[in-house]
Amino acid sequence: MKGHTIKNRFALITLIVFVTALATIGASFFILPKSTFSNYEKRKLTTLPVFSVQSFFNGTYLANIDLYFADNFPSRDNFVSTSFYIKEKRGIQSKKIGFYKTVALDAQLPANVDTTFGKADSIPLDSANRGKVETTGGVVIYDGRAMEVFGGNYAMAKAYSSMINKYQEIFQEIATLYVVVVPSSIAFYPPTEYRKVANSEKINIDQIYGLLSPGVKAVNANDEILNHKSEYIYFGTDHHWTGLGAYYAYVAFCKAAAINPISLDAMTYKVKKKYLGSLYYLTRDSRLKENPDSVEYWMVPGNHKTLRYGSITSKGTPATLYAEYASGGNAYGVFLGGDNPLMKIDNEIKNGRKCVIIKNSYGNPFATYFTANYETVFIIDYRYYTGSLVDLVKENNINDIIFLNGVFSANTTWHIKMMGKVMKGYTKPPLNVQKDSIIKNTDTLKSNWKNSLK
Repeated sequence: MKGHTIKNRFALITLIVFVTALATIGASFFILPKSTFSNYEKRKLTTLPVFSVQSFFNGTYLANIDLYFADNFPSRDNFVSTSFYIKEKRGIQSKKIGFYKTVALDAQLPANVDTTFGKADSIPLDSANRGKVETTGGVVIYDGRAMEVFGGNYAMAKAYSSMINKYQEIFQEIATLYVVVVPSSIAFYPPTEYRKVANSEKINIDQIYGLLSPGVKAVNANDEILNHKSEYIYFGTDHHWTGLGAYYAYVAFCKAAAINPISLDAMTYKVKKKYLGSLYYLTRDSRLKENPDSVEYWMVPGNHKTLRYGSITSKGTPATLYAEYASGGNAYGVFLGGDNPLMKIDNEIKNGRKCVIIKNSYGNPFATYFTANYETVFIIDYRYYTGSLVDLVKENNINDIIFLNGVFSANTTWHIKMMGKVMKGYTKPPLNVQKDSIIKNTDTLKSNWKNSLK
């Protein structure tokens, strides 16, 4: 009987502790202030969904409620970091090599692109985390460096080159069209046996260039970068290249265009240290954390009158080539201040030359160097821009059109599709814009917007 009583007391105590803990967590959920952003995961957290009869009956309301609770329970970041730590420590670990089988770079655009440029904490961590979902074949960690596994193929090379060739049909009598497809770090750094896990980026780039129409100028960035692979040209914790890597691609462009590149010595060098980029936050690999990156940038001298355009309805807003307030996980935002649908830079050089660069976040550091060679530089981020590239080129007498893409974007259907849409423009924004914000009187608004560029 006594043993039975002790057992009952123990069960009662266990029940009380469990219920108390559950009640405390529940109360904390409602009492403690909610965060809107996870510093650990570098993403916005799910907000409380708005109830509607339709969303309730189609199941989206309850599904979003689940996401809201999952994203907002107390000390969530601590639990998530502990989970990553436990997963990493399972099994036998190698300090030299690691492999993450599936990594998806989620690239959902923010609802309001006009917030891209502003305070330091408003710069998106990386526009790398943009573009619908771009799935790689995984991530290799080798010697403290994270590298995406390339899975592109001939079919994608053909799709990309076909998109470019359609532009050439329009621009061949108007301007010179350049294409710059950039390899990623896995093409250069791992030993040969580890490179075999990925498809050949060089073969893919050669296929793209071989399928381009006559008159399109293919820029051989691969060989120029290869000549400098011992230098700091790719990040170890991020999927982007560095400011120096972008510079060497710019040099390759200058060779193709028969113009003189500005030298590194002629620019002001600056650096932001202790940067952990997108591939660290996707893998949480401690080997990457032990080897943080630095964001180096070279500032082109002179005055650069810079304007950014948030949409076809907006007037130009003052901007800057270098957002020097960017720091920490947002340090890559130092280039152009992040991503904008359209930027226009008027420079001190007076040579009548104008260019437009079509890019995603990979092209941000690349674009800054062109202010040394062109009187006016237009920069389009095809993921945001809803205007017509054809109209922009014709109405502003643009001489050179430059498509800059990392090899992953050049082999991703969504990115190819978005670049193709820029040809004529469209009124419906690509992602996440509420229906009531879609422009109705587009002819008048487009006319006003184009006039503001002149």
